[in-house]
Amino acid sequence: MTFTNQETDYLMNLLTNQLMALLTNQLMALLSRVTRWQTHSLSQHQYNQQVHETLQPELNMLTQITAKLQGQARDKTQLGAIQTGLKKLQVATTYQLTADQLAHANERRLNRRYRD
Repeated sequence: MTFTNQETDYLMNLLTNQLMALLTNQLMALLSRVTRWQTHSLSQHQYNQQVHETLQPELNMLTQITAKLQGQARDKTQLGAIQTGLKKLQVATTYQLTADQLAHANERRLNRRYRD
């Protein structure tokens, strides 16, 4: 199968737009997951483990792909939003739960233990 230059450009544009939409959806899912980790019954160790096992590999891949898209992306606003989301996720990798969050997490764990 052979495409003309115009067809190739058109397909690359379509694929880039679809890829940016997929990246945005994945980014939103990760941001939601991180928010859940920060507000639910996780200890600091559990939070760090989730970051290491789940967030860091995803963040690395999303960052690499986004860097490659910079030259192709026509929607600079969406690209900027993706980059902002990546920065927020990067900050989340070193997030330290506050004493109040840890106290609430411990309280919820104790309440679950006594309910069961």
